[in-house]
Amino acid sequence: MRKAAEAFTSAVQALAGQVFPWADQMRVRHEWSYAWYDHQPDPITLPATDKNTKT
Repeated sequence: MRKAAEAFTSAVQALAGQVFPWADQMRVRHEWSYAWYDHQPDPITLPATDKNTKT
C-alpha cells in the first residue's frame, strides 16, 4: 500500500504545477485501515512559476 501511495503522490506532484500554477507547495497525508498507518511528511516544494513566486 505504501508504494501505491508514493506512486500516486509522484503523479499528482508531476501535474500540480500545471493544474495549480499559483501553488508553491503541496501537503500529502497517507492514512490506511483506521489509522493503523498514519504518516504526514513535510510539505513538498513545487517548481517556481510567475504565479507562486513573490517578487
